[in-house]
Amino acid sequence: MADRRILYVSPRIPYPLRDGTALRLFHLLRAYAGVARVDLAFFYADTAQLEAVQALKPYCATFHPVPLSTAYRRLSANVPLWRRRVEQAATTIPAIGLRSPEMCQVVERQARLADFVHVSKLWMAPSIPKLTGKTGLVLDLDDVETVLKSRNLRIDPPPRWQRRLFERYDQVRLWLYQSRAVRRADRVFVCAARDRQRLGGRNIVVIPNGAVIPPEILPDESDGKTLLCAGSLSYGPNVDGLRFFIRETLPLIRSQIPDVRLLIIGRAPGEEVLKLHDGERIQVVGDVPAVEPFYRRATISLVSLRIAGGTRLRILEAFALGRAVVSTSIGCEGLEVTNGQHILISDDPRQFAHSCVTLLRRPELRGTLVRAARKMVEEKYKWESIERKVGMAAEDLMRERDSLKAATKRRPSRGEPSES
Repeated sequence: MADRRILYVSPRIPYPLRDGTALRLFHLLRAYAGVARVDLAFFYADTAQLEAVQALKPYCATFHPVPLSTAYRRLSANVPLWRRRVEQAATTIPAIGLRSPEMCQVVERQARLADFVHVSKLWMAPSIPKLTGKTGLVLDLDDVETVLKSRNLRIDPPPRWQRRLFERYDQVRLWLYQSRAVRRADRVFVCAARDRQRLGGRNIVVIPNGAVIPPEILPDESDGKTLLCAGSLSYGPNVDGLRFFIRETLPLIRSQIPDVRLLIIGRAPGEEVLKLHDGERIQVVGDVPAVEPFYRRATISLVSLRIAGGTRLRILEAFALGRAVVSTSIGCEGLEVTNGQHILISDDPRQFAHSCVTLLRRPELRGTLVRAARKMVEEKYKWESIERKVGMAAEDLMRERDSLKAATKRRPSRGEPSES
């Protein structure tokens, strides 16, 4: 292990563990620390975030923070809008791409010492320079961005035809960029088998999201009529799903259970989400230090996503903590769940409302779902077993790189006679 090194490139510091992205970033990082020395390069938005470095010192040998501001193109305010649009359209990098010359320099310098570089998120790829043949590349696609964009355009297309045209162009550009990135990588991590089928490469490994399993499920301290929505409240698909639920589904639930309450918790709620808070029927609590007290108050947990990809860590969290879940099919996509056995799945607002009302009124059904879901998450989605799989994948890649280096050394140089 002493001579093994991995450069872990992250869009943010993987701590504290307050949302799904941080959880996945942290557990993959910890898995790598079990098989090699890890050097961490990451973007940060403000210096206060650097305090979290202390919590990661047991897993990382060195830290290389890069200001997020370096990833934004500095254009003069006097540059006309049409010129900005032309420049944006002319590049081969899709609109989601994040390129930072400073991050490129850090990666180029540290990658020379690494067996391989791990990059989280497709939109981080533009900040990764071309690596030498001696250094491998792992790309973690917890969201398949082409799927996310396609669903977003279908659900919420831009109102102006010029913007719709550009977004379709960007969709093609994104697909081409994603295809090149997948081919470039030695390994591509995805969350579910259906993502492996979508991408189609032989270098693709399924590394699902997981859950921390407490010894016992949380006691039910709810009032029997509290719905919980948990997730990052700055993540567009979460906000869209929440907005759609409150507009289309919540009134149908209230028509049968007038005093039902909605509890919304999550990281970095924006103004649109904060305005939903009325202190009584809808409560919004942002940046909570721990989710367990809110799950104790929850009767059921909801996932109303219409757009996203990846797998839903919050569903696994609810399963592990012992709360029955109602979800859309996209919300639980990628999880090995069965409708009516582990979870209730509904896409139509009326069906979703009916599922919620049924669970609120039938505690015995909630108990049945909780027991089956808890057993399933213990068997298939423990972070400990997922970390072992990541460690094995890392060791396999490092052995592969060793074989490639050995073969390169044995190959005679030009003009030098071979041993045969």
